[in-house]
Amino acid sequence: MNLYIRKADLAIGNILVIANQSKETIFIAARDKENPFLIKLYNRLNTLIGEIKLKNSFLKIYSIDINGEEKATINALPMIDLKFVYLSKANWNVVGNLVASDYHVKQGGHEIIRVQPTVMTQGHPGLELSFEDLDDGPMGTLLAIFLDKYIKLPTLAPKADLNGLGMKSKMPYLNNFKNKCN
Repeated sequence: MNLYIRKADLAIGNILVIANQSKETIFIAARDKENPFLIKLYNRLNTLIGEIKLKNSFLKIYSIDINGEEKATINALPMIDLKFVYLSKANWNVVGNLVASDYHVKQGGHEIIRVQPTVMTQGHPGLELSFEDLDDGPMGTLLAIFLDKYIKLPTLAPKADLNGLGMKSKMPYLNNFKNKCN
């Protein structure tokens, strides 16, 4: 089964709609405004089925709870050069390019979930989640939302020199086009 999430919703929204290929809503995820590390997952009937939350702020341990029971923990999420995440209790390994959202979730060498970027209707970028078993849907969806939201690219220093980064012009494209036409 494939599920889809719009990247725009992941970037700025507090409400995320997870739909299937027929554009039917399967899950709705909501991020708490007061606690941004708390993400709750609801089904179509608005029943809470799972959440991911910060379990220990000092050690940076996150917990994934499904139906009120802790199913997995994510220990110390490194923010730079992230290529591997391990979920204890569930014994899931996440391998691949996590920054680009192109990875596989495996358990004992068997692939459970595949996440990859996709282009959705009207050209909007999104994530495609492919599940082998629908029972892994809630936990896999929470994991994909968490990894996409909280993995950060290394940032440049505030006064970094941008000339050596391959940027040809700081002027917008349309200004360059007007200058060439005149």
